[in-house]
Formats: sequence, structure tokens, C-alpha cells
Amino acid sequence: MATLGGIPAHAGNLKPRVIVFVHGIHGDRETWRASNGAYWPQMIQTDPHFQNSDVVVAEYPTPSLRGKLSSVQLAQILWQKLQQQHVWEHQEVVFIAHSLGGILTEEMLLGHPADAARVRFVVAYSTPHEGSFVASLAKIYDSDPLLTDLRNSNDNSFLMDLEQRWRSTGSVSKIHRYCAYETQDTAAGAGMGKYLGARARVVTYYSATYGCDVDTPPQKIDADHINIARPASRTADAYTFFAKVYRNNPIIDVSDVVRDNKVTGLNVDCNRSNGNDDLQVPIALDASRHEQLLSAEAEIVDADRIRIVSAPEVKKIEPSGIAHIAYSFKGQGRQLLLGCPAGHASLLVHFKVRSEVPIVE
Repeated sequence: MATLGGIPAHAGNLKPRVIVFVHGIHGDRETWRASNGAYWPQMIQTDPHFQNSDVVVAEYPTPSLRGKLSSVQLAQILWQKLQQQHVWEHQEVVFIAHSLGGILTEEMLLGHPADAARVRFVVAYSTPHEGSFVASLAKIYDSDPLLTDLRNSNDNSFLMDLEQRWRSTGSVSKIHRYCAYETQDTAAGAGMGKYLGARARVVTYYSATYGCDVDTPPQKIDADHINIARPASRTADAYTFFAKVYRNNPIIDVSDVVRDNKVTGLNVDCNRSNGNDDLQVPIALDASRHEQLLSAEAEIVDADRIRIVSAPEVKKIEPSGIAHIAYSFKGQGRQLLLGCPAGHASLLVHFKVRSEVPIVE
């Protein structure tokens, strides 16, 4: 068993969902610890409302001065670390991202569409989707390429391209993005404020909320850029906002089953044929379980005194639960002792059905 920022994780016995914490620029696993010692990942891990989720605290290299790696490079490093932490082995993945962490998460998912398919939502806390003027200022004093990626500028091609790719890429465009924004200025000398001589808003409301889901209003957090990611208790706005999003997007228990429907009474006279180019065979689907018809196969069974001309073929299936099947068989020819007996058979259709049932925690 490995330990990740105080949160145990292991390859076996994984829970259906994993909650991944991704810190921001110049951050680390202590990004999530409040002044009273409360540690957000630990609070979630011990909260029964999240009992079906593992918790992983991600890290990536971002030195406080003169970093050398770009957002694209760090996104790949982040993906590799999450792979080592067995994140992509879970049925579902969700993210809590602070500041740059939201940008890296999006870049990472765009680069790995198969893993992105497991992601239900991202909750971003003060992620500068439109950049930050503090990063623009800091870029004057620090050559870290991350500051170039985060600068507040109409010609920030990196952020503009990131948003365009996100909206146009099918593997990620359906991932929900929920946003929270800071309402207080960060003190000079603190965090990104080290580049400033006065208090300042690191990420504006518009930058923090750009591109996020419109059906869930952005959450106001009465904190500065640093403390927005440090809820001191489970009643803090940052914590309850994530809890609400989590509750509104429950874990989906996905199961595939095979159900059969038999069409009987397919009779045929001696030396005659029985066939159909479009026999429509239904299967009942339970809407309350969000059941979907995935596929269907057919076979001739209970055959007596027939000759199968060709195996049944499923021509198409309808989402409503109907399989269109072509089949054909002939009765046996005249026999010396039996004369010309009639034959009969049944058509057995195997329907593969997927159900999706929310897990109540």
C-alpha cells in the first residue's frame, strides 16, 4: 500500500470513483491545508457522504522561482503520476483543481481521450481560464514558462487554443466544468502576491468562471487566491460547493446483462420455406434504470424436421429495444417411411442490455 499525501491508495479493491486533488502554480500537497490544520483531502476521505470514492492528492514539479516546464509538459507529467497512482483504473474520475491545476487538468484530458472518457466533472477553484494580470506582471521578473501560459492578454494563444480544443473535442466536451471564484485580494508577498507591492485579486470573477457550466452558478468563496482551496471545516463554502456538485452527479453503477426473447411457432410444411427479411423482435427496457440496447444475436433453436438455409442475421437494432432479424429455413423433404412431415423451430434472440443506476451515498 502506498501513501499519497496522507491518503492511502492501492491497486486492488478500488472504489467506483476517485476524487483527485490538483494544486496550482508553486503549490504542493499542503495547498489544501487550512490554518487550523484541517486537510481537505482527509476531510473528504473520512466523510461518509463520499464513502464510494477513493482520494488521491496529485503533485507535479512547480518551483517557486524560475521553473523550466510548460503547461503541456506538466500535463503529461501529471498524467503519468496519476497512472502510477491507479487513478485511471477507476470506473469514474472527478477533479478538484486549484488555479493552474484546472488548466493542467484540461490539457491532460485533451491529450488522453480514453482516460477522459472516465471523467464526470472538474470543479475548478480560481482557475484563470482567461489568464491573470498577476502572471503578466510576474513574467517580467520570472522566466517560468507557466507564467507565459497564464498571462492576461488578448493574444494568449495557449489559453485560447485550450478552450477552443476543449469545446470542439468530443471526448472532453461533455465533461462538466464547475467553477468557484475568490472575492478577496491576496496580500503582497503571499503566493503569487510575491510579485506585487500591494494587495491584488489574482484571478478575476470573469477569468475564474469563463467556459464553466451555466446550469450551475459559479460559487462565491469569501477568501483570497490561496485560502479558497483551504476550507477550515465541512461547513465552509468551498467544501459544501464540491459536496453539492458531487451529490448532483452521483456515481453511476453500470452493468451489462444478456436477456433473451424467444419467438416460437415458426412452422414449415414439407419441402416449403419459412423466412422473413425483417422480423422485429422486441425486448423491454426499464427507463428508470436508463437501460440501453447495446447489441443482439440470434439463433435457431428447438428445430425439428427442418433444414437451416442460413444462420439468422441481425440487420439492425433500435434504441427503443427492437432487433430486426432476417432468417430462413426449409422443411425436410419427403422420406420413405415418414412421408412428408411438417417441421417447426423457434428463433432465440440474445439482447445485450446496459443499465445505469445512480448509487446513493
